[in-house]
Amino acid sequence: MTPLGTDISTPVSDEGLLDLDPTFALCAGRAQLAQAIGRRITTRRGTLAWIGDDPDYGVDVRDYLGSDADAQTASRIAAMVEAEVLRDERVRACQATATVADGTLTLSLRLADADGPFRLVLAVSAVTVDLLKVFG
Repeated sequence: MTPLGTDISTPVSDEGLLDLDPTFALCAGRAQLAQAIGRRITTRRGTLAWIGDDPDYGVDVRDYLGSDADAQTASRIAAMVEAEVLRDERVRACQATATVADGTLTLSLRLADADGPFRLVLAVSAVTVDLLKVFG
């Protein structure tokens, strides 16, 4: 297996947010990549600039959720997610499908990294992000 990096785990908290593990447990492999993708698509572009990090990192898909979110919105979100996920050098391919229902965005990502294809499913609402499943 190709090393994908190690980082402090950012699991989904009881409040439904990606947050630091209170014990600072480490996370590696595809679980770490899945968490990194979750953070990348829920971080507003420019947020990291103040700490001297990449000012072009992220796109917060939660900004596009609301009562007027429809199939066209979902299609735009899928395109933005694909472009943003591909900015992670560990990701070789990404195909995103998005659906919006009752204020919740469900993202199904078909990804490939150095070890081959895998899938990731996330549910995103205005306040929560759930990493529902990593396949592969």
